[in-house]
Amino acid sequence: MSILIIGGFEGSMFSKGRSYRGFIFIGPALVFLLLIIIYPLLTIFPQSFQEFRNQTFRFVGLVQYKRLLSDELFWLSIRLTIIFTVGTVVLHQVFGWALALLLNARWPNIQLRNVFRAALLLPWIFSAPASALLWRLLYYSRGMLSYISQQLLGFRISFLSDPNWALPAVLVVFTWNFYPLYMLLILGGLQAIPRSMYEAAKVDGANRVQSFWKITLPQMSGILMTMILIDFITTFVQFALVWVMTKGGPLRSTYLVSFYLYEKGLLTSKFGYASALSVIIALIIFVFMFINLRYFRGGSS
Repeated sequence: MSILIIGGFEGSMFSKGRSYRGFIFIGPALVFLLLIIIYPLLTIFPQSFQEFRNQTFRFVGLVQYKRLLSDELFWLSIRLTIIFTVGTVVLHQVFGWALALLLNARWPNIQLRNVFRAALLLPWIFSAPASALLWRLLYYSRGMLSYISQQLLGFRISFLSDPNWALPAVLVVFTWNFYPLYMLLILGGLQAIPRSMYEAAKVDGANRVQSFWKITLPQMSGILMTMILIDFITTFVQFALVWVMTKGGPLRSTYLVSFYLYEKGLLTSKFGYASALSVIIALIIFVFMFINLRYFRGGSS
């Protein structure tokens, strides 16, 4: 009896110690989240009810939010940001899934598959500004892509100076720059699915399409949720790549909400107005996260 008591006591002490050590390991991450994410949110929320004048803040209530919601430029930036974000997420998923399924298939030559896999990772080595500079040369009005468009269509496309083409052109660059990340995440998830599941489905008479819908997608639901969340958040607040390529132009055709925040917060020093905008952006992201988590949790249960 005493041995059981001592053993149970030691086991509980060990579990408590292990839990305590776990908090030590995740401590740096918690500090990072506190300083980089939580603290700014707690700071900008009260500032969104204030106005900065004469080097001081004064309380104005909901005035900043009323001004923001009545500003047509704000709604333009939101509309363009949603188009840019949805297009990027969809293209990342399309190319990520297509290439990951291709790499996950059985190749007759493993060396050729490895070379192809390494080549597909090349866009990821470029930073966003470097990718923007590279593609600006390709999009140049006398550049290669413009020349190809003239040969195929009979006229030159001004990708970055035409308001009708600027946003799609930037979207293509952002997709090209970051699709390797999502390709790798999908490939890792595919390789974690046991082959026996597909073999059992094949014995039951399921074809590849049925196996994909009944086995692959349900098994990948967690990874898919994570990818969409990461992609949505990073794209919705994207600034560097678009800034280097177009600076929000031409004619505000690539004027994302991050540019609107930059202008109001840094260029015009409207800190209260920019804080209200930041709260709206955070609210949009939180709503999307809630819907995403609820949908995938409901689909996996």
